[in-house]
Amino acid sequence: MKVLTFFNHAGGVAKTSTVRDVGYVLGEMGKRVLLIDVDPQANLTKWLGVDDDIALTQTIYPAVLGEADRDTDEELDEPYAELVLPTPLPVHGVDLIPSHLNIAIIEREILSVFMGVVRLREALRRLEGYDYVLIDPPPSLGQLSALAVVAADQVVVPLPTNRKGLDGIPTVIKMVREYRKAAQNLRIALFVLTQHDRRTRHDRDSLDIIQSQLSSIAPVSTPLGSRPAYYSDAQVQGMPISVYAPGSDADREVRQVTAELLASLEAADG
Repeated sequence: MKVLTFFNHAGGVAKTSTVRDVGYVLGEMGKRVLLIDVDPQANLTKWLGVDDDIALTQTIYPAVLGEADRDTDEELDEPYAELVLPTPLPVHGVDLIPSHLNIAIIEREILSVFMGVVRLREALRRLEGYDYVLIDPPPSLGQLSALAVVAADQVVVPLPTNRKGLDGIPTVIKMVREYRKAAQNLRIALFVLTQHDRRTRHDRDSLDIIQSQLSSIAPVSTPLGSRPAYYSDAQVQGMPISVYAPGSDADREVRQVTAELLASLEAADG
C-alpha cells in the first residue's frame, strides 16, 4: 500500500480535482483505492457526489482523536492500536472517508495530544486491502495539513503554470523538508502541473521555468490543461472528469498524469 498526500499550501491550484481524478483512474485500472478528505471545506467529498449529512464519526476524527481504552501493559506497546479509521463510503469505484466542517476542531485539539501529528499515519499503517491511499489536505500550513503530509509515504505537489505556482514553490519544498522531521523517508513523488493555458505566453514561460527548476528535485508531469467549463461542470455533477467527459482531452491528460505518477512510484521502488 502506498500513501500519497497531494499537498500545496495555496488554494485554487486544482489539488482536490487532481486527487479525485487520479484516484478514479487508479480505481478504473483495477487498483483498490481509498481517498481521504482532510479538508473541513469537504470539496473532495462534494465533488464525488456525496452530499448527505456526514457524521463526525465518519471522518478521520476518531482515528486522530480517539481515546485509548487499555487494560493490559501489553497494549501500551502499541499506543495507536485502537485508532481505527471509519468504514469508508464506496463511490465511483473507489472508497472515500469523507470530511465535515467540524473536523476543523482537530486543528485545536490535536495540540494537546502527545505525538498527535503522527496518529493518522499510525492508523493507516494498520490498514489492509488497499493499493493506494490518496489524501486531500486543506490549502494551509496548519495542523490538518501536517497530519495529512506526515501520514504519507510520498507527496504529490499540484502546481499551476502561472505566477502563483512559481511563487509557491519555495514554501512547498521548505514545508516538505520540515515534515520529514516526523516522517523521515518522505519525498516528493511528482510535481503535477495544472491549469495550463498554452495559448498564453505567460503560461508557456512559467512552464519552462518550473520544468527547469524542479526536474532535479522530482519528476514533473505533463500539464493538465485549463478547462474551466469541464472541471466546473464535473464538480457540480459530483463526477470525476473521466466519468463526466470520457474520451475528452481532459480525460486523456488525467490518464497520462496517472501513468507518470505510477512510473515515478515504480522508479522509487526500483
